[in-house]
Amino acid sequence: MSLVLDGLTYTYPSSQAGVRDVSFEIRPGELLAVIGPSGCGKTTILKLVAGFLRPDGGRILVDGVDASDTPARARGMGVVFQSYALFPHMSALQNVAYPLRIRGVAASERRTRALEALGLVGLAREAERRPAQLSGGQQQRVALARALVFRPRALLLDEPLSALDAARRVETRDEILRVQKAAGIATLHITHDQEEALSMADRVAVMGEGRLLQVGTPREIYERPASRAVASFVGHANLIPGTVRDAGSIDTPFGLLAASSAGRAPGSAVTLLVRPERVALGPAPDGLNTVQGAVVRDRYLGSLRRLDLEAGGHRLTVETAQAGEVSTVHLPPSAIQVLAAEA
Repeated sequence: MSLVLDGLTYTYPSSQAGVRDVSFEIRPGELLAVIGPSGCGKTTILKLVAGFLRPDGGRILVDGVDASDTPARARGMGVVFQSYALFPHMSALQNVAYPLRIRGVAASERRTRALEALGLVGLAREAERRPAQLSGGQQQRVALARALVFRPRALLLDEPLSALDAARRVETRDEILRVQKAAGIATLHITHDQEEALSMADRVAVMGEGRLLQVGTPREIYERPASRAVASFVGHANLIPGTVRDAGSIDTPFGLLAASSAGRAPGSAVTLLVRPERVALGPAPDGLNTVQGAVVRDRYLGSLRRLDLEAGGHRLTVETAQAGEVSTVHLPPSAIQVLAAEA
């Protein structure tokens, strides 16, 4: 099953908040994660796809059929909420079987299919336990089994890992991905966690102020962001103001840097993107793009250090696993991406 959003638009009553002209496709078996700052429209998209909200404009196509006006219950979407929304008085088995019960499936078949779904998420042995007897990660997997048990047309995940601690979150996201791929189901994953999105998704959609900014693979989004807004939101980024000198050099607070102008005319204002891990320690062998400065902040993060180096009235963030003093770094031309300057 494929899921297509075509020019999807919605504005909340008495408000300017919502989403405008959002278009993307989720292919069969694909997991697409939607990320963006708070209030950007992530959850609104999920509510529109699920049928909890009706769009003001645009279409939601399920296998090529317009489902924009189809009631939520008739859309056949499996939804895993942030809170899991499990019935506390029911066992895991009863919770998972509930969607089949309200669809009129016979009791014997309900039990068989619910046990199969619990087995898929590795919880068959906990079938008779109630939510209070399960860990947070186990409760999340029960919610996932419940969303899959009626063989939905698509799976919608609404920040399902946000309530878990860091260690449990990594373990559970791997479990979700395993189950999703085993089910081969088109999945829309709403999350505020960039690492979660980049590690799980086949593709990532970045939202900003209700609009779609970019859709691409995790590598494309991180390494080739389409705009300053995407670059600044996804991961850590050095965003350096500059002015094109010529086709191969740009004036910056750190001096003249060798970098492709990407076809922009001399005098054009630009922003240079350099990821902190791409900043190299020490001077360049050929002297190009070497920056000297003073460390004003040094954070130890276990597997790496994150340093702020001040030079030319501007700060440059550097990530390295090396110990020792740092006063000189260089910016390899291949590590520099030139973006349009934005207000």
